[in-house]
Amino acid sequence: MYDLTRLLVSHSGIDTLPLARAILPVVTRQTGQSSAGFPFMDQLAYAHFRDRVPHVLGMGLSAWKTLEHLESFVKGARDELSDDSVHHFDQSCRVIRQVIRTASITAPPSLWLARYVIEGLRRVGLGDQLLSGATLNPFEIGLTPGESETDLCFLTVLGILDRHEKGFRLTPSLRARRLFVDLPSLPVDHKADLAAVWSMAFGGKTLTTLQRDQLLIAVERVSVRKNQTQETHCPTLEEVLLGHQLVPIVLGMQVGGVCGRWLELDGALSIQNLIPGDMELSERISDVLRCSGICEGEEALVLTPIGQRVLERGPGPFGIIEAYHPYMDALSQILESGRGRLHLTRGSNVAASQRANRKSFRHANASLDAFCKETGFEYSVYIEHALGRGEATRQRYEACGDALQYVGADLEDEAIDAALEEQAMGHLPDKMLFVRQADIGQPERLLQAMKAVEIDARDAVMVVGNGFHEIREQSDDGMVAVLAGYCQAGIVLLFTEETALSVQDQIDTGWNTYHPAFRYVHEKSGQGLRPAKHRPLDHQDEVMPVGWTECARRAGYVKLEAYSRRGRTIFPCPTASGHNPSISQNYFLVPVELATRLEITG
Repeated sequence: MYDLTRLLVSHSGIDTLPLARAILPVVTRQTGQSSAGFPFMDQLAYAHFRDRVPHVLGMGLSAWKTLEHLESFVKGARDELSDDSVHHFDQSCRVIRQVIRTASITAPPSLWLARYVIEGLRRVGLGDQLLSGATLNPFEIGLTPGESETDLCFLTVLGILDRHEKGFRLTPSLRARRLFVDLPSLPVDHKADLAAVWSMAFGGKTLTTLQRDQLLIAVERVSVRKNQTQETHCPTLEEVLLGHQLVPIVLGMQVGGVCGRWLELDGALSIQNLIPGDMELSERISDVLRCSGICEGEEALVLTPIGQRVLERGPGPFGIIEAYHPYMDALSQILESGRGRLHLTRGSNVAASQRANRKSFRHANASLDAFCKETGFEYSVYIEHALGRGEATRQRYEACGDALQYVGADLEDEAIDAALEEQAMGHLPDKMLFVRQADIGQPERLLQAMKAVEIDARDAVMVVGNGFHEIREQSDDGMVAVLAGYCQAGIVLLFTEETALSVQDQIDTGWNTYHPAFRYVHEKSGQGLRPAKHRPLDHQDEVMPVGWTECARRAGYVKLEAYSRRGRTIFPCPTASGHNPSISQNYFLVPVELATRLEITG
């Protein structure tokens, strides 16, 4: 039997395949399989893939095609190889594909943000200081310390800066330096909410001359990464520019109906049908999509596997991040004087949040059904807080009809208005109680509204999708007090939250999570993510807040592990330390009094 590595290296076409030699050390290593049957690579293999194999945007498609060719070659040589080596090769390819699919969703929002963060730092003079080799201490540079640290930490996660004991420095990489030297400056009157204008264009609405000129300028220069080697996952100038173009285009296509039509057409769309009647704009858009690995072809644009993934799964995460465009427009002012009264309303990302939370709500509702069946618990009131468009309620109403009393609460009027639209279409119950101006951080607002119409909160079930982190300027004690307010009222609490990852965790995962972008925008707006459990200090000396599990325990809740669900882990491999947190988690909490009554423990 031939050695797999030797066989692949001797392949006559190996040097004609982009990225092949970079991928070989990954596909020729041992793999493992989780208890759930999912394959994983080892830690060294993932570190090599993360740092040495470009897999963002168009490079992701190149890596995908290289993998297909290697698979074809191995398939033809299976008789010359051991079953064991072929098994590990197949497992490696499966994991690599998942990592590439993940990066197609996670990288563009971070690249979109990087464009603005770098611009903001340059406008206040920090760009020149970094280029001169200076070390920036957020507490000594004359700017708002917390805001500058948030920006500098974000660029550290992307591999553009290094953090040292005395502060932040530009990495020695020429790629990082080029981002501060060659990234074109944004026009002074640039606005970061181009997705709204793209939505009009894709939706067939008439654009003003100014709006059309905005879009033409936004896609007038499409940059393609040509260098196929790297030693770090730090993005190139071309990738930052392309990600900045792609995010609002995908969001515009989603709202304008293009994503749905394209997916329904077996992945093939005529270029004329991007924006009918405007070939100049359509051709420029198609250039962005091709360079991003979304599609191939000239007249007929054919979705790639990466493109299908982006159109199906991208609009939710992209939309949540893009909704923070008011902060991107004001980054330099925020650095100089803080964010003041700048505040994001949820109206712009209600639909995006609904898409992103749909799956977690299905898991929460399924856990609730299992809990009731296995413990005999009965409830008659179903509450959804941080309501959005009422996705959790829609699912529960579909299953239970009018057998329950439904309550929907939200701080933002836009969210309640969106839920009322869903109600008018028959998706939500006719007799549902809506509570406006209900800050989730103030339980009494919801409880008083329920009491006013004689709805008993005891043994009610409340479902929340990524809502508790939206409480501004939260402290550990403050979050415990919030949860205690719901617990003391006797409410069973099911909530989903993204797991706060340390800076070092984010660096180590590369593009394998959505968290660099998610954490950045939430810190920038004063919101607070938390880890699931206590996280010890890492070498970045970062102090993490008390985890959700501990906050719930201090508040008087019992977390039921059997009904709580962890999302996928942040690394596609085991780690030497055993530390591999999930990207998110569904928490199933019952008051101690109810747990005692039902004779259950966590």
